[in-house]
Amino acid sequence: MEEWKTYKIKDICLVNTDQYSAKEGWQTILYLDTGNITENHIGDIQFFSLPSDELPSRARRKVKHNDIIFSTVRPNQRHYGILNHPADNLLVSTGFTVLTAKPGIADPFFVYYYLTQPELIDYLQGVAEQSVSAYPSLKSSDIEEIEIALPPIAEQKRLSSVLRSLDSKIELNIRINHNLAA
Repeated sequence: MEEWKTYKIKDICLVNTDQYSAKEGWQTILYLDTGNITENHIGDIQFFSLPSDELPSRARRKVKHNDIIFSTVRPNQRHYGILNHPADNLLVSTGFTVLTAKPGIADPFFVYYYLTQPELIDYLQGVAEQSVSAYPSLKSSDIEEIEIALPPIAEQKRLSSVLRSLDSKIELNIRINHNLAA
């Protein structure tokens, strides 16, 4: 049986790799700000029609399928998620660190579940509170330097699959309870 190996996030994920430029000439843009996602539940997505609408200056980061987005502002507010087949014209705020797991090395869901553990969120909040800005915030490099122990990729996928199944059952129970309450 293969051993677990310890890596830094920057060794297993690409970080903030794809930025939007107005030169690309998109006609419409969907935008996800940091306050519009909490614990992988998306609230509002803003719509912009260009050039008539003015795009927020922070609407710059492009995302792909299974990218992890993690807000660098007030980590204890849990503004993070993993994107499942986002629209081609979706941009997220530069207030997010966007992580793309390297195929064959890291399963994106395994990394996501690791980064969203309560103990790690508390640690990141402590780091954020030491920042010199007006509010608790992280730098992408704070996330990049986090150490993570990874089993072989097949084991990562097996473990994350179990957690995803549990999340799906919890979500279904919440919807059933809302329907029963209604």
